Amino acid sequence: MDDAIFDEVKEDLKKDEAYLRNHEHRFRLSAEAVQSVGSEKPRLLDIGCWPGYLSLYFKRSGWDVSAIDLKPDRLPVISDAGIELLDHNLNDHPSLPFPENHFDTILFTEVFEHLNPASFEKLFKGIEHCLKPGGRVILTTPNRRALNKNFFIPNRWKEPEVDEEGHGHWKEYTLAEVLECFKDTSLSIIRSETASFYSHLGRSNETGYFPLGDWKAHPNKLRNLAKFAINPIRNLPIFRDSLFVVAQKAPIAG
Repeated sequence: MDDAIFDEVKEDLKKDEAYLRNHEHRFRLSAEAVQSVGSEKPRLLDIGCWPGYLSLYFKRSGWDVSAIDLKPDRLPVISDAGIELLDHNLNDHPSLPFPENHFDTILFTEVFEHLNPASFEKLFKGIEHCLKPGGRVILTTPNRRALNKNFFIPNRWKEPEVDEEGHGHWKEYTLAEVLECFKDTSLSIIRSETASFYSHLGRSNETGYFPLGDWKAHPNKLRNLAKFAINPIRNLPIFRDSLFVVAQKAPIAG
């Protein structure tokens, strides 16, 4: 990631810096996996782009960027940057409204858990359809087995945690369950692992996210002390907070 460009993006999206403190590690890891398949001006799709850090970063890095969001009117900086920003609800319309072989990379980060599983078959077929041969999709989502995600409440996901409009987490998944979604596509898994995006952070309602090692200087000391104490266990592969998957469409032979 080009830090000079990303610093400019941070400045333009300063009002969302609390979100950035929580998610910057995910942004950086996802950006490192982005790949062009040889286009002069490569194309990227950011599915569920709010608050827009990666969309804006890749636009300023010379990519032709399209983005999808449920509420695009909350993203004026993105649309003003010349990014194609679509109002599109994947639960209602899981097919992606783009041509075949259109994108070099599709970012699909922290969206999977917000979708009705009934949409997955059409959605993954749509991702396959609009990726170029050799193109990648990068997916991140919470790990169902994460120690900090109520791992010890086995019935947590019997019912979706969504409001009347279907907003919220429908479910969280294991790595095996995510990989199963690719089985009826031609997309090959080139990377699949658990990741610790958030275990280095503490949190309080008063001060937001902060480095976990500073737990003594913030409210909610007992909760954050407990996080600090079990952090070595939280970073064991099975208990890490997130899943990170990169899949690739088969390149044209020859």
